[in-house]
Amino acid sequence: MRKTTFMVLVGAAIVASAGAVYLSVGGRDAPITARAGEIFLPELQRRANDARELVLTRSSGTATFKQQGDRWIYVEKGDFPANGEQIRRVLVELAELRLVESKTRKPDLYPRLQVEDATGNDARSTLMTVKDGQGAVIADVIVGRRRIDRLGGGRDSLYVRRKGSDQAWLAAGNVDVTGDYPRFLVRALVDIKAERIAEVTTIQPDGSRLVIRRDKPADEMVAIDLPEGKAVKEKDKVTKAATALAGLDLDDVRKRGEADIPDNATKAEIRTFDGLLVTVATHETNYRAWSRFTVEAAADASEEVRKEAAALKARLEPYDFEMLGYKTAPFTTKLVDLTGES
Repeated sequence: MRKTTFMVLVGAAIVASAGAVYLSVGGRDAPITARAGEIFLPELQRRANDARELVLTRSSGTATFKQQGDRWIYVEKGDFPANGEQIRRVLVELAELRLVESKTRKPDLYPRLQVEDATGNDARSTLMTVKDGQGAVIADVIVGRRRIDRLGGGRDSLYVRRKGSDQAWLAAGNVDVTGDYPRFLVRALVDIKAERIAEVTTIQPDGSRLVIRRDKPADEMVAIDLPEGKAVKEKDKVTKAATALAGLDLDDVRKRGEADIPDNATKAEIRTFDGLLVTVATHETNYRAWSRFTVEAAADASEEVRKEAAALKARLEPYDFEMLGYKTAPFTTKLVDLTGES
């Protein structure tokens, strides 16, 4: 979404409400008057294009997203790319909130609306702080419980409270900051088509190796050098070795070295027909699989492949990645996985 589009979307939400009811905007400072239908955060509406940072604070921690040029980054995840479209959508939703009615000013009632201090141990609220490029705060608001329009009219509403104000409000609209923070990451990780894969070698912590390969892209993948008396029963797992790097999406990311991946973790050495070499170290612990990538190009690789390797190296090597178990399965395949032996 372009900045101009952002302003058009926000601007479309600013329509005067004829015959509106006047409301009191309570706070610890002198109260001001507002009316039902008015924009909840007029400063954010006026300065929408100045937004360069979004900070989400919950009892579980903080996520900071900053705009750098044309892209957004997730600061706490080692500046990994964030989904700019999702972030801009959240900013638009916040700017579009309209006052419906004033609610409680009593702190002991805040938890019912989920507009309590977001840093409290049992808090279920989210503090949203929007800043400009100089770090000045444009909007600082606690977002609470959502009220769904059960009649299907699309008139959802949300309990909100400005930080520093004791007045809670019901506002028309919805700001979707639910779910875990990693939902704001760019999830697509790497996508190397199956037809490019020539060989996948997995090396277990004990040093045992399993090699699955083929000579031409049209050939089927086969397990080679099997011990005498061993036969492949799970042929689909051999075939799927070619999809080891196809359509990989991350679930979470950390700076390289922060995930629990020991030096003797299971490794997969993956080679393409055109000379791209990818090594993936994977370790499963507490039902979570984390992987660490190393990328290089073969000495005889083309300039195009060398550029591809350089781009992948820059994107993958500074980080460790969590992925779903079925995605990491080709990185850890053992002989017994193919023979069906227990």
